[in-house]
Amino acid sequence: MEDEGRKYWLSVAAFVVVFVAVIITFSMFMQQTSNRIVSQSSQYVSDATDQTAKLVSTFMGNTQRDIETIAALASSSSDAAAAATSEEWLLSVSEIAPFDTIDFVDADGMQHSPGRDPVDVSDRAYYQNAMAGQSGIECVLNTRLTHENLVYFYAPVRDGADGPITGLLLAHYNEERLTELLQNSFFGYESHVLLCLYDGEVIAASDGRFTGKNLLEEAALQGGGSGGRQLERAFETREGLTFTYDTAAGVGSACLKSVPGLDWMVLETFPAPATEQMINAANEGGWSALFIIVLVFMVVIVGIIVFNNRRHRRLALSMKDRIDVQTGVGKLTERLVLIDFNQDRFRYMSGPVTPGDPYNLEGSYDEMVTRLTRLVVGEDAKREVAEQFSREAVAAAMVPGVDNLGFEYRLNRCGELKWEDINLICVERNDDGTPARVVYTTQDVTVMKTREKQLQQAMEDSYRAAIAANNAKSDFLSRMSHDIRTPMNAIIGMTELARMSGRDWERVDDCLAKITLSSNHLLGLINEVLDLSMIENGRLVLNMGMVDLRALVDEMETMFAQCCEESGLRFAVDVRHLIHPIVQSDALRLQQIFTNMLGNAVKFTSTGGSITLRLIEHPVRIEGCSDYEFIFSDTGCGMDPAFVEHVFEPFTREHDSRTEHVEGTGLGLSIVQSVVSLMSGTIDVESEPGRGTTFTVHLNLRHGTSARKGNVTHVERADAQDAAKAGAPSVAAGPADGAVAAEASAGGGVSAGAPGAPGAPGAADVAAAEVPASEGVPAPAADPLPGACALLVEDNELNSEIAAALLESLGMTVECAFDGQEALAMLEAAEPGHFAVVLMDIQMPVMNGLEATRCIRASERADLRDLPVVVLSANAFAEDVLESKRAGADDHLSKPISIKDLAATLRGILG
Repeated sequence: MEDEGRKYWLSVAAFVVVFVAVIITFSMFMQQTSNRIVSQSSQYVSDATDQTAKLVSTFMGNTQRDIETIAALASSSSDAAAAATSEEWLLSVSEIAPFDTIDFVDADGMQHSPGRDPVDVSDRAYYQNAMAGQSGIECVLNTRLTHENLVYFYAPVRDGADGPITGLLLAHYNEERLTELLQNSFFGYESHVLLCLYDGEVIAASDGRFTGKNLLEEAALQGGGSGGRQLERAFETREGLTFTYDTAAGVGSACLKSVPGLDWMVLETFPAPATEQMINAANEGGWSALFIIVLVFMVVIVGIIVFNNRRHRRLALSMKDRIDVQTGVGKLTERLVLIDFNQDRFRYMSGPVTPGDPYNLEGSYDEMVTRLTRLVVGEDAKREVAEQFSREAVAAAMVPGVDNLGFEYRLNRCGELKWEDINLICVERNDDGTPARVVYTTQDVTVMKTREKQLQQAMEDSYRAAIAANNAKSDFLSRMSHDIRTPMNAIIGMTELARMSGRDWERVDDCLAKITLSSNHLLGLINEVLDLSMIENGRLVLNMGMVDLRALVDEMETMFAQCCEESGLRFAVDVRHLIHPIVQSDALRLQQIFTNMLGNAVKFTSTGGSITLRLIEHPVRIEGCSDYEFIFSDTGCGMDPAFVEHVFEPFTREHDSRTEHVEGTGLGLSIVQSVVSLMSGTIDVESEPGRGTTFTVHLNLRHGTSARKGNVTHVERADAQDAAKAGAPSVAAGPADGAVAAEASAGGGVSAGAPGAPGAPGAADVAAAEVPASEGVPAPAADPLPGACALLVEDNELNSEIAAALLESLGMTVECAFDGQEALAMLEAAEPGHFAVVLMDIQMPVMNGLEATRCIRASERADLRDLPVVVLSANAFAEDVLESKRAGADDHLSKPISIKDLAATLRGILG
């Protein structure tokens, strides 16, 4: 009932809040309406003041022209001075002129007015101006004749039209005339219009009460404050000012503006009663607001009635929700106990029934702690429970702000060991802040603890694996340092020997050959590391095409037969059941697998041993596919069984006296396994120390088609050569790209007799030799290179010098540019056909090579769009080759540049 009463009063309070909010809204609406009307009245008075200022300016100007006309008539008389001083003439002129009076001031400054004695006005500004030949308007306060504030219009009178000035005519209006001019009203309410000087002196007003007063002084006397200061500043700056003022009748508006052409200002007011009338008219809409207020009140009253009717129903639902929440919490926790420290009691709210270990559902708190101590496993844990769960310990730990205490213990319940999470939650405190009522919950976390232990074990295993990998990499770096320094030592040493050999050309040629061999070895090491980096970063992709497996095996036989013969090894090739030799695969990566596996076999097989390559096609259930089995076996030194388990891991080598002399990085077989996995194949190894090693590769490949059986199509061979030029391992890449990349288990390296060494046939040689003589090879055409002009675009001076020398050795002429922008300028300036080919570097300042190539392909000149472009770059990955082709390049050669590859590429493009 107490809760129901609270809700009722809350509803009443809500009603009051709504009522107050509506009243405030209505008041704000009325205030906004008033502000809008005041702003509108200010605009009205501003527009009216503009019109009044223009009217006064026009009226005064016309009047000034009238007095000038009369002065001209007086000047045209035979005796202008006598006529002008004549009272009859002045009276007669006054009758026909628009002025109230017209006076004459002679040359001595004496003002002659009909019916009055002359007065000396020689000190007046209008006299001095007129005698100087000027006409104008001047306001004179407290005139010497009438002692009034008058506006004089004056013009000089001459003796003849062009004669000397004999005096001036002085005319003015009565105050009533100006008062009529300034009359105005708004909505039937008279407006006050004041004509003032710049010092605030009122010279005329629609209400005569203001004439002769000073507006600024009046404002100061009334405590003008900030408004008075604004008015004073407006007079000083001659700028307009619109402002509001408070009166007993309400809020009025006023505007002060300068009169054009005169040193006067006009002040006009918008009457406060007119403003209030407009506000009252606009507030008639308040009746609509009142209707809204009544409507809102009715809605609120209906809402309160509905709320009271539904209140009991919601109370019942709330009680049910509380019961459901308690039930849900009871299911979430295994045991739910309510503890009352003040009464030293506990009561089980929910918990499992354990016939084998009965317990009391309620009792003293000390009995509960005793039972918990008995269930906990471990003497130390039992002592901790007895201490931590005492009432004193709980009160000391559960200070204000700390409402939850958590514990984890291992308990023995009916012979079953469990980890349980125990929580004490304070739900009520005493006046001194100590816990009075606490909820005790338990939850079985055995599974979580098991997972945590497994996760911890996994993290420890990962840590040990990371340490092992780090050690392997450290060992790899140590070996790489040795393997890199070995060919570098040879390169540097042979360079010095060649320099010392003088004209012993045979000795120099031998040194250069060994420098070339060592350079290829070093390049092979770099390619292996790059391949591994691509694999680890997921950048290794397959370029699918048609591959002739029989031609590929023939290439391997041609390549390795000579190498094996020089090393005293027997090499055999066995092809069985090869029904579909043309397959869809990546020719470059297949070559990489073959050269790596056979290269390893050559390195680790002693003289007198044998190496065998077998290719077997097995049918599969998938139509259009076959399982191709490649077997690479040798009778070499073999591997220890313990090491065979790690043979495909990167950076691993078997430490054995038989293989220590073989150089390598331990990456070859790891790369091969990654390539095979990328092709969705498998690789297995069988090895026995002293007996040899057999690697078996299974690849499930789809059958392909070709115009001529037994040969790789020209497109696929060209793609393979392009990728090989990019620096990826291939047959054509020499020992650095082939055999050197093959080692893994016992290390890698290359020897002077390794496949791909100088003198050994490469892929280009094999490809040339594959065309049967029976097909009728045409006679070779003339060499297109001698005399051809090449544009070499290279920012590195040394690389530019080397490339230029290689091109000139082929009989070509060379012109150089140092960035893409300079190259474009040279091409645009050259005559069509001047350049036969462009050799383009990629990474250059100002404009890189790819951007320059795109500009060439987009040129307006047809000869430049068709001009061959060959990229020469140190970017050696397959995607770099594709990027060059997409930019419009005809070919891509990777640095270091081989003169053989360069010549073949240029002849292929220009031939």
